[in-house]
Amino acid sequence: MTARTICFATALAATILAIPSSSDAAGKPARARFTMEALADCQQPALQNIPIRAEGTGVLSADRTATLDMDSNVEGRVQYTATLGGKPHEAPGGSTSLRVAGKHTLKAIRDYPNNSIVVYMTVIGNSCTLRIENRLKPGKRQYTFQSHFGIAYCSRPRIVRADCVPY
Repeated sequence: MTARTICFATALAATILAIPSSSDAAGKPARARFTMEALADCQQPALQNIPIRAEGTGVLSADRTATLDMDSNVEGRVQYTATLGGKPHEAPGGSTSLRVAGKHTLKAIRDYPNNSIVVYMTVIGNSCTLRIENRLKPGKRQYTFQSHFGIAYCSRPRIVRADCVPY
């Protein structure tokens, strides 16, 4: 993989562990497909308009476990697992966690030293929305992301597209 595939997107996509809860019959897993596209400008390494794309499926089971199968141009094909409401899990350069943010919304957090990526996924009936927030921590000026080449220092990533659909 080249420097053009900065792993900032891996972190962003990995946070999409927020698989929707639903009011379907008890015991029936909730499922969603997602697609995320972004552009990154990084100062170290010095690269502009790095295209990032991730897509995949996620499942939230009645036992409060979530799985995510994802394919990205950064990390390739990966699978993540999490427990809803569990303690944050260590991840390269930080941690990840999954929380309830409302009756139909889950929140996934990917935490880095300088910033956090927060993903909200809301499913109501046959409708699904995905919202991604990039937040700098107090006193920080650059976003940091784990990459195959170490820590990348970037300006705020630009989300071009973020879609989800229940299935």
